[in-house]
Amino acid sequence: MTTVPHALDLGTCALGRAIDAFGTPLDGGPTLRGARVALEPRAPLPNERAPVAVSLWTGIRVVDGLLTIGRGARVGIFGAPGSGKSVFVETIVNGCAADAVVVALVGERGREAQRWIALRGERNTIVCATSDRAANERVAACRVAVAHARALRSRGLDVVLVVDSLARVAAALREIRVAAGESTGRGGFPPSVFAELARLVEVAGQLHVGSITLFATVLADGDDRDPVSEAARSLLDGHIALSTRLAQSGRFPAVDVLHSTSRTMEDVADERHLRAARRLRQAIALLDRVDDARTLGIEPVDRAGRVAVAAESRIEGFLRQAGGSSASEATLSRLFELAALLEEVDGDR
Repeated sequence: MTTVPHALDLGTCALGRAIDAFGTPLDGGPTLRGARVALEPRAPLPNERAPVAVSLWTGIRVVDGLLTIGRGARVGIFGAPGSGKSVFVETIVNGCAADAVVVALVGERGREAQRWIALRGERNTIVCATSDRAANERVAACRVAVAHARALRSRGLDVVLVVDSLARVAAALREIRVAAGESTGRGGFPPSVFAELARLVEVAGQLHVGSITLFATVLADGDDRDPVSEAARSLLDGHIALSTRLAQSGRFPAVDVLHSTSRTMEDVADERHLRAARRLRQAIALLDRVDDARTLGIEPVDRAGRVAVAAESRIEGFLRQAGGSSASEATLSRLFELAALLEEVDGDR
């Protein structure tokens, strides 16, 4: 097993570049030359952190409108194969309001890695260890990405860090720890695996100057008792659930709003935004409850139900997003219009 380094040249010198876990360029460019950065994860101390108080706009309408994320939050993207995780993450990388974006491709297929490298922009850094690489190299790729994001934050930048995927990081850690003789627990994972995931995740956050907002994908097959999914939910500030059923019906993004949450939305959205989001979520929940009855030809008779059904096409139009990013002003404008339409019900009673 190849020994990975303890420090690399990272920071602004790596913007616009693609590297592996050893810092070797994967884009045909020159060797990185910059500040030496230790790869050991170091989470900020409590007194170094600042409150999450500013929105991080992702460019995805359903997220920015109904699941608003605070800058410095840690968010999980949960979904089964075929739920559109790759396109969802790509939209965030291209449209998020950040100074720099760091993408850790851990255990990714070579074809997908090549596509990410080809599509990178000037503010992006790709750190890649494909599925054929040794387990310690796959873990090191995540550590390099986290260290690079930390180095950029130390310069006062607002950074988005994408780890794709946290489940593959956990699998690589399990491989290493089991080979070292550690006893396994639930799901075949040694307890130290989850301690290491916590160390990596805790590096993210808002400081008094600079921030790291983490988006970590988690492969979820519908079993909420999966130990990696459970650990991720306990460590993160929110989760976005992607639905294979919605993806197969042609909706992008296939966000299951009712099974998703943002614990930072209350801290960063104003009262008008929160009220509108609550109203739209109520309408989505109502449509979900009457869905089975409507397939049998039974329409709701209460006024709220009838108005939600009448507005269903406009609600669906808000939840769908075909190509490109949605500006925050446009997202909020559409949200407020929809909420006003739905709130007329309460006013007319």
